Parts: sequence; C-alpha cells; structure tokens
Amino acid sequence: MSDGKKGYRYCIFLHSGSYDRVYQAISISTVVLAMGGEVHIFCSYGGLLRMVKGRTDDVVVEGEPGPFKEVLEKNLDRGTLDHLSELLETAHRFGNFHIYACTASMAVLNVARNELIELVDASMGLVSFLELVKEADKVLYI
Repeated sequence: MSDGKKGYRYCIFLHSGSYDRVYQAISISTVVLAMGGEVHIFCSYGGLLRMVKGRTDDVVVEGEPGPFKEVLEKNLDRGTLDHLSELLETAHRFGNFHIYACTASMAVLNVARNELIELVDASMGLVSFLELVKEADKVLYI
C-alpha cells in the first residue's frame, strides 16, 4: 500500500463450486489485491473440482433455478461476463494470490495433484491453512 501501512490478508474457504459463488470469491480477491492486500484461497469439495483442468469454466449452478444458469451462459457468450479462468489469471497477475487444494477433499474426490490447473500453488491440509488464517484480517466461507 502506498501509505506505508501493511497490506491486509484475506483467507477464503472456497467450499462451493457454483459458478456464481466462485466468481464472487475471485472478484473479492481481485479487489483485495488491487488495494495492496494478499489472498489465500483454500479449495475443498466443489471449489476443488473447479480447479480441475478442463472444469474451471463449466457453468454449474447450485441451488438456483434453471433460468439463472441460462443468464450466466448468455452473458458469457456475449462477453459481458468473464470466464472463471480469465478472472483467475487476472488475480494471479497481481501477485500475492495463492490457491491451495485441500488434501482431504483431494482424497475423497480422488483428484490427483497433476489434474489441477497450474494456478494451484500447493495442496495442504486444513491445519496448515488454519495457520495462515491466524494472521488474516478477514476470513470468508463461500
């Protein structure tokens, strides 16, 4: 940050794989990064499946009516809504953006490390991520 203050840390537990929720997590991350902060995202279950190669941009919506999915697809086709992979690349370019795959979720869902997109920094357990959370200014569960 330009005023000499320490940047702040957001830690996000990304449990959901619903397109809108993942989009929101990355949008929040981008704003935090633009303001000089750092972001650590812990991907479990649906959030982890989003990080599997070839599945990041799938339009999957949880708990919403069918028309909502259609609106998302229409806006993606028009170019008025960015694909998740594009948002992830943008966040990554800021620096201080870290994505972790939950090792327990990897085991339950039978996901190997080499199946994950390159932007996933590491795989770790919940205990290790909670060490990062100790120093967080904000913690979100999405």
